[in-house]
Amino acid sequence: MATTEWSIRRTAIGQKSIRVVLCDDDPDFIKTFYGEIESAFIKLNLKADIFAFSNVDDIPADLLASCDMAFLDIDFEGDDINGIDIARRLREVNKKAIIFFVTNFIDYAPAGYEVQAFRYILKRDRNDVLERYIMQATEQLAENREYLVLSDGDVCFEIPLDDISYLEVLNHEVSVHTSGGNRTLYASLSSLEEQLEKCGFLRTHNSYLVNMRYIQKYRSRECLLTDGTALPASERNYSAQKQKYLLWKGLK
Repeated sequence: MATTEWSIRRTAIGQKSIRVVLCDDDPDFIKTFYGEIESAFIKLNLKADIFAFSNVDDIPADLLASCDMAFLDIDFEGDDINGIDIARRLREVNKKAIIFFVTNFIDYAPAGYEVQAFRYILKRDRNDVLERYIMQATEQLAENREYLVLSDGDVCFEIPLDDISYLEVLNHEVSVHTSGGNRTLYASLSSLEEQLEKCGFLRTHNSYLVNMRYIQKYRSRECLLTDGTALPASERNYSAQKQKYLLWKGLK
């Protein structure tokens, strides 16, 4: 059933689950570090969904786009890619995620400025700083996290804007698409665009308002999302909207 009222508001994370990505090419270290991060979140009374990878290519693009924190090893032995490269890839689709570099060396510190790394964690010191750093990162996330609040009488739903891939007009209602399912509301897409454009959403078509962090490719007739969804795009407004998209990505 469609809800009748909506608003945008900034809310502390509270009990919302935090999406965490770990990547290190040492499977044994990843297993140990996973347990340490899980324990740190439990001690801090925070919920987290933790995804661990020892192979860079196994990280889904939509997970990079939607994660809240990333703990990335810098050195990948015998590989052409390193943690800085993963961070660059993440920043192309996700400007708000908190990036930690986990390393045996601090030599890479200057490269962290490029991707706005939050902290460097020396592996030998990680148990001394992990809880404190996670708490600091959570506080920063809380400052930046905004929600689409849908209400109908006594029923209220809060959807993190970062979880919304796109909004679509269907049968005079707006369908809000997230990885966890869809919700509908009575509203005009133009009224939502007015509020959401400043939050990183782009009107690619009369019927679609897309979260730019989920855009993989944007062409004159098609908008391809990181999960493989292909949406039609308006040719008439393509030039102006593409400029907004490039500015958002920081490429222009």
